Amino acid sequence: MDGDVIPLSQVYVHNYLHLLGVVILYYDHAATFDEEYWRVWRTPGTGASVLFLVNRYFAFFSNIVITAGNFSSFKTVEACSCAHYAFYRQLSLIVAQVIVAVIQFLRTFALFGRDQRVTIICLSVAAVLLVLSIWAVTGQKSTYTLAQGCHAASSLTSAIHIAVAWEALFAWDLLIFSLTFFKSIKNRGHYPAGRNDLVSLIIRDGAIYFGVMACAQCSNTLTFYFTPPALRGCLSTFASNMSVTMMSRLMLNLHRTATERAGAYDASTAEFGSIVSTNMLFTSRIGTVAMHDSAHVPGDTLWSSVRGESSGSGTAGTSEEYEMRDLRTGKGRAQ
Repeated sequence: MDGDVIPLSQVYVHNYLHLLGVVILYYDHAATFDEEYWRVWRTPGTGASVLFLVNRYFAFFSNIVITAGNFSSFKTVEACSCAHYAFYRQLSLIVAQVIVAVIQFLRTFALFGRDQRVTIICLSVAAVLLVLSIWAVTGQKSTYTLAQGCHAASSLTSAIHIAVAWEALFAWDLLIFSLTFFKSIKNRGHYPAGRNDLVSLIIRDGAIYFGVMACAQCSNTLTFYFTPPALRGCLSTFASNMSVTMMSRLMLNLHRTATERAGAYDASTAEFGSIVSTNMLFTSRIGTVAMHDSAHVPGDTLWSSVRGESSGSGTAGTSEEYEMRDLRTGKGRAQ
C-alpha cells in the first residue's frame, strides 16, 4: 500500500468517528463529576478510589494528546513524527483496556470469594489472549497520510491482525460476564425478598456492560474486514472510550448502592456512609447472609459485616465479603 493515496473523504469520516468517542468520554466526565467528587474524591487513598481514578483519568489525558495529534500538522511521516504518534495512539488504547481488564478481574475475584480456581481460569485465559494480542499488533505495515493530521491506512492483512486483538478483548469480556452471571444466579435464592439489591445491581450492570461493549467491539472489529483502508479501526477510540465510561459508571453505581444501604442503617453519619461506599466497591454480598426479617442492623454491625466479621446482633458476615483493601494488602481471608 505504500504507493496508495488515502482519499480525503475517508480522513474526514475517520476524524468524525474519533470525535464521537471523545465527546462521549468527556460528556460523561462532566455529567458524573459531582457524584465522583462526593463518592470518590472524599475517600482518597483507598484501593477502589485509586483504580477508579486511574481508569478514568488515564483515558481523560491520553485522549487529549491523541486528539491533538489527530488534527496536528506533521511535517514528516518518519521518526519523531506521524509514525511515532500512531504508535502512541495504539499503545494508549492497549493500556486503557488493560486497566479495565484488571478492574474486571478484581471484581470477579472478590465476587467468588477469592476462589483460586477463578484466578487460575482468568489468568490462564488472559495469558493466552495477551499472547494473541501481542502477535496481532506486531509486524503491521501501514501507509500514513499527513492530510488533515496523522492518519494510517492498513492493508487487509495488517487489519486482520489488529482485529484479532479486539476479538481477544471480546472473549475476555464474555468470560467475565459468564462468571458474574453464573455466580449471581447461583446465589440469588439465598436472599430474602427485598434483600438482593446488590445481586440485581451486579446482574444488571454486568449485562448492560457486556451488551454495550459487545456492540461497540463487534462494530469496530467489522471495520477491519469490510471498510476501506483508511477507515479500518475507525471505531477504536469509540470502543475504548465506551469501555472506560461504562466501567466508571459501574463503579459509581456500586458506590451509590453501598452508600444507600449504609444510610438505611445509619443515616445520621455521612462519613460512615462514604467509608462503607468505598469498602463495598469490590465487595460481594452474594453469599448466604443470615438476615432477620425485622432486625435493625446498627452502623457498627454493618461495618463488621462489610469487613466479613460476625456480630452479636444475629447478622453474620459472609465469607465472600471482601474489601479492596484486603486485595491490595494481601491479607488473609476474613473469618
